[in-house]
Amino acid sequence: MVRITVDLLRRRSEHNEGELSTLEEISLHQFDIEKIENLDKYCRHLKIVYLQNNIIPRMENLNRLKGLEYLNLALNNISLIEGIDKCESLKKLDLTLNFIPLTNLESSCRHLAKVPTIEQLYLTGNPCTDWDMCRKIVIALIPQLKQLDSNDITHTERLEALQELPGLLEHLQVAIRDNLYQKITNYTKEARIQTAQENEKIQKEKERESKESDDKQYGVKKTQPPPLYNDRGEIRQCNQGGYEYTFYEKHEKDKQFIILEIAVPKYLDTSQIDVDLNPTYVRVNIKNKFLQLTFPCEISVNESQAKRSQSSGSLQLVMKKLNNSLVPYFFMKEELDDKNRRSGKKEEVEVEKTKTVEGNEIRKEIGKEKKNKEMEVWEDDPDVPPLE
Repeated sequence: MVRITVDLLRRRSEHNEGELSTLEEISLHQFDIEKIENLDKYCRHLKIVYLQNNIIPRMENLNRLKGLEYLNLALNNISLIEGIDKCESLKKLDLTLNFIPLTNLESSCRHLAKVPTIEQLYLTGNPCTDWDMCRKIVIALIPQLKQLDSNDITHTERLEALQELPGLLEHLQVAIRDNLYQKITNYTKEARIQTAQENEKIQKEKERESKESDDKQYGVKKTQPPPLYNDRGEIRQCNQGGYEYTFYEKHEKDKQFIILEIAVPKYLDTSQIDVDLNPTYVRVNIKNKFLQLTFPCEISVNESQAKRSQSSGSLQLVMKKLNNSLVPYFFMKEELDDKNRRSGKKEEVEVEKTKTVEGNEIRKEIGKEKKNKEMEVWEDDPDVPPLE
């Protein structure tokens, strides 16, 4: 299923150059979205929102869209109109083919009546519309409504509905109590969710087959992981990608951790990294290049975690030792930092020495060039006899 993420919003706002803060219209239909989210955080100035043909069960996270004028939620799993009473600019609401029952009809209408600007409402295909008096009670409970299911509401029709409202409410309670107008149908929320899940599986299978076909056509071979054991029966260690890595230890009270840091490219997407952690070894797949390393002791897989640095992009595996050891197997974190600082200072001194030597050599070369130029600048005087 799909979630409304910032990335999805930017992809669907190309007509506004991907700018979300000034976006006024967005189309998110047919994505099998399960929840309305992030629109009120990143797209505050939306006027038109298309969310039809998803599997959204609730109207939520919409009240902060003060400029919203048209909301299309047709073909979803909504059973109650809610969460829009603060949308002070909403004029048109489309809830065609949803699941609003008779039990929620009155509360839905009273909630929508709190929106002073609402003019058009679409309820066709909802279970509540099977009741003959549904149109009248909606007109009576939402007096500012001008059009219902594409049909204009006349002044006479509104007056009649208001006069009959007490009787309509009584009939509604009777219909709910006697379970009238409830048809047995295969079109249910559960069926729509199941259909969406099946479609998702079919789509993934098609994408997989398409990728395999392309790989076969263009001769792309799938990288196989290296054998786990070598000829001697020991766990093999390899580094196909040539990635730099560092082991060190960190102790916290009664817990001891072995930490493995791998220098992963900063802008490599995390989806390109796969970690297979085992008690005695780890296998890391980085863009189809395998790094396989063994541990000097057993680690607790369930109490270990993988992190990614936001600044450098490096991958860090923090692995708890299964049994604490008296002597650390690797440098402690503090010792490693001190060693790195010393090596850094040593490199700086060597660089300074190199710069000094290079500077002296450059000055010597410049002196030679000046002397050669002075020797080349001479005039041939015919009155002076040649040297013997």
